[in-house]
Formats: sequence, structure tokens, C-alpha cells
Amino acid sequence: MTYAAVVLDNDGVLTELPKRETMWRAAERTFQSFDLSAPSGEQVRALVAGNVEAIRTLCAEHRIDAGTFCYEAAAHAVREQKREMRDGLRTLYDDASTLWDLNARLGLVSDNQHETIRFILRFFGIEERFDAVYGNPYTPEGLRRMKPDPHYLDAALDDLGTRDALYVGDSAVDIEAAANAGVDSALVVRDDEVPECEPTHRIESLGELSALV
Repeated sequence: MTYAAVVLDNDGVLTELPKRETMWRAAERTFQSFDLSAPSGEQVRALVAGNVEAIRTLCAEHRIDAGTFCYEAAAHAVREQKREMRDGLRTLYDDASTLWDLNARLGLVSDNQHETIRFILRFFGIEERFDAVYGNPYTPEGLRRMKPDPHYLDAALDDLGTRDALYVGDSAVDIEAAANAGVDSALVVRDDEVPECEPTHRIESLGELSALV
């Protein structure tokens, strides 16, 4: 089985996952920007996860425009993640270097903010390897299109000009998004925690993709 294109998730696949402390700090600073003191753990988790209904409820309770709130949240998340990478606290996985050997066009589709994804590709000098790149805008509308919604995966496949593609992720929601887009999937298992899902392929390293394309 071979594929004309490979589309990757970012966090946990191409780069290490952002530190919990990084995303928690970004969320807390968002609350501080609107003078919302002492947010509950549940509220912080909802913001980090992009739970649009919980965010809308919070904004309605405090008479804050949801779009403005999301814009501020995105700005803090992007800023904190850039700092994390500049400080060497988060980097590419070593096996990312094997992507240059693949005989396939590459795309990147992530639920992380588009600005963060673009920064990652430029920061690590790999932007030219990807022919289609989509991060998820942190807006009420964008949050509704988070995976497993295939909206941005479909857009990337259109840019790549093929549906003969493999989507590579590290979570059950990635595998579901691939199914919703009508393409095969590969689950990267980097630790002992294996998500419950039914991918087309299971791999432990991006280096194993060469056998598939």
C-alpha cells in the first residue's frame, strides 16, 4: 500500500507536546486580561481544550464578547508556546528528519493555532517541506471545526490535489478525523498510553512511514 501524500498532526507527532504549565499559564493570563480572578480548574481546562460551549457560557456570564476573549486567549497561547521553543523546552522529535526521505507530498493539519504552527515550521527550518499547512484559528467558529471535524484536513487534501493520502496522528480524535475525511490513518504510539481507536496502521516512529509511501 502506498500513498501520494502524507498529512501530519503536529503536537505529539512532529513536535513534542506543549508543557501543561505552558498552556495553563497562557490560560490564566487570559483570565487576568479580563480581570477574572481565581478561575476554577474546570474553567482553565475548558479554555486550554478549546471547549467552545464552556467558553461561550463563561463569556455570557461575565458579559464578555466571545470573539474578543478567544482572540486574547490565542495571543497568550501563541506567545507562551514561542517562548517554550525559544527556551529549548520543546522541540522536534528526532524522527522528524526522516520526512525528507519520503516520496510523497506533505501536509500539516493541527488543532493548534495557525500562527504557532507557522512559527514552528520557520523556527526549525522545515517550512519548505510542507505543501499544505493548516492550524486551527482560535475563534468560536474555528473551535467548532476542531477535529474530528475534517474541515481543515479536507482543505489540506484539496491543496495537495489528492485523496490518496495518509493522516498521521497520536490520538483517537485524529483517527476519527481521518475516517471522516475518507482517508487512511496511522497512529503514532510514542509511549505506553495507547488510545482506543482503530487506525489503518500503527507505528512507533515517523521513520516507519517510508514503508507505507
